[in-house]
Amino acid sequence: MINVYTEGKDSKKFHTFIDECVVALFDFDTDYTIFVELKKFVDEGEELGSHAGFCMGDEEESVVSVATHWMLDDEEIPYKDHEIASNLAHELTHAKQFCRGQINMIDHVWKHNEVNLDCKDLDYMETPWEVEAYAFEDILTDLLWENV
Repeated sequence: MINVYTEGKDSKKFHTFIDECVVALFDFDTDYTIFVELKKFVDEGEELGSHAGFCMGDEEESVVSVATHWMLDDEEIPYKDHEIASNLAHELTHAKQFCRGQINMIDHVWKHNEVNLDCKDLDYMETPWEVEAYAFEDILTDLLWENV
């Protein structure tokens, strides 16, 4: 069973969308826990407002953090709801990858269909986990956000 816990301002607004993404991404015969937090910014210091989201995890649980704002010339700009939904879909895809053991927090190896691919020399956007996350971000947001 997949257990999802959400917190943060306006998290209830995205509850149904998160649930539908989880249904689309996860096998329900697996025990897995996902903590989803919506917060103003997911990064700090000089990086403040530069990241839309993060996912950290392992094969037992993940923490998905998604920003509700970004910075432009020292001005806090709120993300639109569909942008937050898109970022949630992206980070939930990473949670699925952690759950399946495709990625980990230790190295840049992609594990898929019993093949291990060392991706340390690939650019960020070329890594298999980001290619998949950006694809699912578009697909899930297009399919599910408008229908919530």
